[in-house]
Amino acid sequence: VGSLENRVDENVEDMGRLVLDATNLGNFSNVRVINGEEDIPMEAGSSKVNDKTPKAFINVVEDMETMLYPECKTYKRLEFIIALLHIKVSNKWSDSSFSMLLKVLHKAFNNDKKIPQNSYEAKKYTKALGLDYVKIDACINHCVLFRNKYANEDKCPKCLASRWKEKVVQGGDECSDNDSLKKRKRIPQLILRHFPLIPRLQRMFISSKLAVHMRWHKDRHGTNDIDDDIMRHPSDSEAWKALDNQFPDFAADPRNIRLGLATDGFNPGGMSCRYSIWPVMLVPYNLPPWMCMKSDNIILSLLIPGPKAPGNDIDVFLQPLIDELKELWDKGVQTFDAHSKDTFNMRASLLWTINDFPAYANLSGWSTKGNLACPSCHKDTEFKRLAHGRKWCYMGHRRFLKVDHKWRLNRSCSFGKKVERGPPPNSLSGHDVLEQLSGYSNVEFGKNTNRKRKKGERYIVHQWRKRSIFFELPYWKHLLLRHNLDVMHVEKDVCESLLGTLLDLPEKSKDSLIARLDLDGMSMHEPLQAKKLGYNNSEITHAPSTLELAESVKSCIFLPTL
Repeated sequence: VGSLENRVDENVEDMGRLVLDATNLGNFSNVRVINGEEDIPMEAGSSKVNDKTPKAFINVVEDMETMLYPECKTYKRLEFIIALLHIKVSNKWSDSSFSMLLKVLHKAFNNDKKIPQNSYEAKKYTKALGLDYVKIDACINHCVLFRNKYANEDKCPKCLASRWKEKVVQGGDECSDNDSLKKRKRIPQLILRHFPLIPRLQRMFISSKLAVHMRWHKDRHGTNDIDDDIMRHPSDSEAWKALDNQFPDFAADPRNIRLGLATDGFNPGGMSCRYSIWPVMLVPYNLPPWMCMKSDNIILSLLIPGPKAPGNDIDVFLQPLIDELKELWDKGVQTFDAHSKDTFNMRASLLWTINDFPAYANLSGWSTKGNLACPSCHKDTEFKRLAHGRKWCYMGHRRFLKVDHKWRLNRSCSFGKKVERGPPPNSLSGHDVLEQLSGYSNVEFGKNTNRKRKKGERYIVHQWRKRSIFFELPYWKHLLLRHNLDVMHVEKDVCESLLGTLLDLPEKSKDSLIARLDLDGMSMHEPLQAKKLGYNNSEITHAPSTLELAESVKSCIFLPTL
């Protein structure tokens, strides 16, 4: 990646093209190519090109061509301000400390009005580049977003909760004067922040260097590292190839973008705080594997506020993003390609989602709790309730073995003294999901605390809690793989439990007395079952899988060498 100093000293790549696109002063559909160079139909920095151009845009164009001060040979004014903001973000400066620096620089440059005096003015300056977000009011109970037909509503049309926070006067009484209410600024109770996706995807083609990488997945097919059954990039997956085969017109242009959606909740105030905020990120898979997962290229699309997690109501907050994805698929947007120096119709598709197991339920609609928690086995899940552990245990793994595998007919205590002759469950396609949910009305979203949930209202059918909003995308039902589990959570949780059991770590090992007592109810591993020594007393033997002290030391020395 390079040091921070080198990255700050580098010129802002294609800054002119970025500004022209953001200000809409350059008409890319009319760009002509003469001798391999662009002939932009305007004079850079000219404010006479478009009389309707806002003053803030004109100032940015002027700052793009103006040096920081007359004798300066290093920075132009726009580059200098962008470099300062880059340093602030990279070093995680607070707004107050950044404002102190800007105040000193403002005095050093003889109170130049073009130099922002505080952090607020610096952020406001970048809005002219289109790097802004949209605030969308939401119902406090997650019922609806106040947009489109609900844009002018003051109350939620479903739960009748007020859109605004209550106005309180100095004495503590509610303000009832209608005139004073109109004069005061009303504050929404809940705000969704939407970062428009389309302009951010268009900017990926403004840089000529990045525009080359946006077709890497197609251009690399001339190399020798493909078609060898090794998955180096999502383009090697069967899901990617299935989408290309189903929609050859979309696959014809390698500049059409494939995206992955990742979301999870976190506590901004630490684990002691119950406030949960959910960012929704998008990963552009057109880029090479060493670039697509870098933080510089991951796109923040939505910021879902707390304090409560959206849960099953996350579909309400995903509506602005889904609308953009439908537009990118059905119509596309005209985008200028700085590498080929032409304008093309950019389209995009969402390949899959990436999340942990609880968020899997929120996005897919299939509940990952209870007796049918496995989304792969769905209604054919084999389950058993553990009497002592009071948890669900999911068996039937031998169904996935070959028909003639010797373990299928094994009646030993390792498999509960049962044979397995059943076939593996069929994976659910998008068409199967819609068929199961056909004839049922979708759920009403919202956390209305006044209404108690009746028995039988938990699921629509089987373990389906809703019809996912992703099925509004025309291609979603054709996708081979719609949801993925986050590798980080799987690696950490599984590896931590495995090592804790092998090394017999306190509070980390899964080999407990309760687990041994449940072996008796499952008729498995008789030598490891707990032996009763009297009333309410039991004894467990040392498991062969638990390492001795010397073996544990050797393992801890060996593992870091892998």
